[in-house]
Amino acid sequence: MERNEWLLADKNIQYRIMNAIIKERISPEGMKITKDDSVVEIQYQGKRLTVQVKRKSAMERYVFKGDIMYGRGQKSQPIENLEDLLETLTQSFNIEISERLNEELIHSRDRFIDTYKHFNNRQSLIHQSIKFSKLPESLNFISWLQHLQDSGIIDDLSYSESLIVEGHPTHPLTKTKLPLNKNELKAYAPEFEKVIPLKIMLIEKNHIVTTSMEDDEQYILNRVIPEYRHQLNSFLEPLNLNLEDYRVMIVHPWQYDHTIGGKFSQWIASKILIPTPFTVESKATLSFRTMDLIHKPYHVKLPVNVQATSAVRTVSTVTTVDGPKLSYALQGLLDQYPGLQVAMEPFGAYADVDSDLARQLACIIRQKPVIFENGSTVVTASLVNPNPIDRKAIVDSYLEWLETEITIDHIKHFIATYTQTLVQPLIAYIQDYGIALEAHMQNTIVNLGPNYQMKFLVRDLGGSRIDLDTLQQKVTNIEVTNESLLAQSIEEVIAKFQHAVVQNQLAELIHHFNQYEDVKEEELFDIVREEIDLAIDDDKSHADILRKVLFGPTITVKALLSMRMENKVNKYLNTQIENHIKISVYKMR
Repeated sequence: MERNEWLLADKNIQYRIMNAIIKERISPEGMKITKDDSVVEIQYQGKRLTVQVKRKSAMERYVFKGDIMYGRGQKSQPIENLEDLLETLTQSFNIEISERLNEELIHSRDRFIDTYKHFNNRQSLIHQSIKFSKLPESLNFISWLQHLQDSGIIDDLSYSESLIVEGHPTHPLTKTKLPLNKNELKAYAPEFEKVIPLKIMLIEKNHIVTTSMEDDEQYILNRVIPEYRHQLNSFLEPLNLNLEDYRVMIVHPWQYDHTIGGKFSQWIASKILIPTPFTVESKATLSFRTMDLIHKPYHVKLPVNVQATSAVRTVSTVTTVDGPKLSYALQGLLDQYPGLQVAMEPFGAYADVDSDLARQLACIIRQKPVIFENGSTVVTASLVNPNPIDRKAIVDSYLEWLETEITIDHIKHFIATYTQTLVQPLIAYIQDYGIALEAHMQNTIVNLGPNYQMKFLVRDLGGSRIDLDTLQQKVTNIEVTNESLLAQSIEEVIAKFQHAVVQNQLAELIHHFNQYEDVKEEELFDIVREEIDLAIDDDKSHADILRKVLFGPTITVKALLSMRMENKVNKYLNTQIENHIKISVYKMR
């Protein structure tokens, strides 16, 4: 089994790199890429890389099979492993891969190996338990999840966070978390399901900046961990210090061990920042740095000075201010569009030092995303990942739970309902508020109920895009201090929706269903186009621009590997690809 897991992980990263080269057009002058339904070939100065195509989907998405073959003249040989591919690309195809990127790609491969091992072990243990309990071997995942949720054994959302085995579906660095070692990864990554003890620290009240929507600077102590008040008082008493002079800060244990002591040593020495022996139990969500507080109705977003995929995951000072304010300001649409909620962020805080240092000691408290409906609530990224119960993708398990079988009509019904329920309120946010929520699969949770009933909740407003003129017409007293949230145009706002929802959610689901023989991708995209068109209100702002951008001939796609190759983490590099919901002849309404 171990060899199989290694091969699967190694091929996974190889294929992701080949996909990125094709989609992002990563090629020196003179390189030629030819592709058809059965094979892709890269040619450069008499050398070639060839790989067989299992299937192709929209968004220049390929599923490959077999070895990548390297050839020159009449000779051809298989690429043995990821290291071999990286060396070949660098030396024979003039594609520059730095030593650092090389390390990141290998790290991502090696972490996949650990993830696959853990998932297979989990699956084996669960099925032993099912057999011992004399439950049917054909047990449906949704039925199983509901039973355990109703019994109080499992939190369905938290459990789904641990099932995203593949991470980002196309990014070659999806599992990169440097400088974490193997043991640290198993301790802190969501797929390993570990309880993570978050450190409780105290900051002198004049050295912390707080944003409280409940007008409570002691929000963490009063609302999140009130049970620690007596213990903290007792801890401070021998030091002749008063708890009312301090504010609680929650810190990730990795950050505590590797960052805080070094960067805040003077504060600790002078008792401005006080470590305590107390911890609060949590589990990692899919975002890795956002923690689900066990048995508490809160998530907490924390800085962890670790490169997860392409970027180091700290928390900027402005997000601790704007996140709470925006989350409360946007509640006004909830009554009108009950199918989608926005998670409220009642509190944010950061250390009152320069912004580069403050982002290492900050937090945002978020109300735990909960949808009070029948059915199961999962993070939407889990829908296209396998589960350990019936070994199917969760969306397939859901359709079988509803209909006992998966047919083209059931798939079409699902896509139509999913699109309509998600898109209608998100389009309304753009037209009414000038804001596009970053509703990609990591940030969105869905309640899957009977009869195709669905409800969505978007968490984390940090990646939103805002047209300030539109927003201030509806929310006159709002200020946005985070400049990265502010769009230069309404077109940029719409592009965020297009990337997060059309590309990341809907196209990903369609890519999954495309594996079924009688599914025609274009028919599912037709449904998406129709539902988006219906969601656009011609009596509201930006209707024409929405159609022009969303139904234009091409769409803009992030060039994720190129960005990393050029070390442009915070500045997007993009490429243009065919838009599969385009309208051939665009007509202004």
